[in-house]
Amino acid sequence: MASTLSEWSSKPVTVLTCDGRLITGTLAGYDQLQNLILQHSYEKVYSMESPMERVELGLFVVRGDNVAVISDCGGEDDDDGEEDDVRAEPIQQIGGNR
Repeated sequence: MASTLSEWSSKPVTVLTCDGRLITGTLAGYDQLQNLILQHSYEKVYSMESPMERVELGLFVVRGDNVAVISDCGGEDDDDGEEDDVRAEPIQQIGGNR
């Protein structure tokens, strides 16, 4: 995992957390416990009642034990407005031994 994270340093990534949050930001740092530091981050909040909401977070730390999935954004430009009207069920908490 660490070799992949080093390739993604200073690049945009999206993190799905175990509690169902979808957070996107620039990977500023990480450690051996997979704690992540994201700059210029924001959370995408989905709901069936209203369009996707983008909540600005700024500098954000995600604890390694709360990381379910990390993905590079692959050069996606989230400012194109395509997701502005997306409605979806919120992501459920990922089960486990919590």
